[in-house]
Amino acid sequence: MKLSAEWNHLLSGMSARHLAALAGLMLTLLMVAAPAAAAERSSANFNHLGTGFPLTGAHAQADCQTCHARGVFKGTARQCQVCHAQGSRLASTAKPNNHVQTTQPCDQCHTNTVTWSGARFRHIGMVPGNCASCHNGSTATGKPANHVQTTAACDTCHRTTAWIPATFSHATVTPGSCATCHNGSAATGKPGNHVQTTASCDVCHRTTAWIPATFSHATVTPGSCGTCHNGSTATGKPGTHFVTTRSCDACHTTTSWTTVRYTHTSPSFSTHNSGVTCRGCHAGNNEVIAWKFGAYSGSCAGCHAGDYKTGPHKKTTVPTTISYTVAELKNCAGSCHEYTDNTFTTIKKTRSGEHRSTGGGF
Repeated sequence: MKLSAEWNHLLSGMSARHLAALAGLMLTLLMVAAPAAAAERSSANFNHLGTGFPLTGAHAQADCQTCHARGVFKGTARQCQVCHAQGSRLASTAKPNNHVQTTQPCDQCHTNTVTWSGARFRHIGMVPGNCASCHNGSTATGKPANHVQTTAACDTCHRTTAWIPATFSHATVTPGSCATCHNGSAATGKPGNHVQTTASCDVCHRTTAWIPATFSHATVTPGSCGTCHNGSTATGKPGTHFVTTRSCDACHTTTSWTTVRYTHTSPSFSTHNSGVTCRGCHAGNNEVIAWKFGAYSGSCAGCHAGDYKTGPHKKTTVPTTISYTVAELKNCAGSCHEYTDNTFTTIKKTRSGEHRSTGGGF
């Protein structure tokens, strides 16, 4: 290497001691830089899998110096806790102070190197009923203040995969004793808007869910529905209900308020098709029906006289056309034969039962 004139002039003016010091400094710099440069050159091509410690997740992105401090490779620990411990000399994330108290290695719960989140603890080998030895609010999550009052072990109701949903087996609970726990303090009790009753919870509710609730009307006296269904003790008659003094079970069943059915006892009533509603006849929404055509009250024509058409109801056409009157056919189901002439002695065409109240139309 040729030095410039300036360097020659500078060096010629130095003493031997100064030259020796400069040479020593340059040698030191070369010794420090060489391993780092070599590591830099080789790290990209080095197959870490050959060491028995494959680099995955966050480890694959870390600089070599993060784990291999001062360029020392041999003897680097492979255990998580050596690097991820409080006060470690390595630049790695340490276990925080609010971590669950444990002496177990990190990978016992942290199953991947991508993130600390999503840790899982395997409860295999844990003695059933011994949950509180860890789940005491200090070592691990304990029972919150608003928890159901109980001395039972966590695993009586909870699973090891999640706190919720929790289930409780009522198999050993004496029927009728629900309120011993379900009193609003030890466990969920009867809300303020509950049906007024002194019956036990299990008379209507199941142990799997509060809803749906069912009540057996088997012992209820027919016609006494209003004793409970008065709008206070249980659902009552709404304001828009059909005006009647009849008992609920005259029209409703105990399984549902709908569908409504009523058996008419009046001799003037004929069963109609299913498309006819109560209001279709009871226009005043009560039991009283004002006949549209009072002259024909008690018969089909009392409501349907206005639907009558003379054209289709010919009695004879000889010598002139004579049609039946509404009064003659007021029950609709009678015969309306067509005769050969106006003597009405010989039937030309037989017609009977053309209309039925269940037929849905005329």
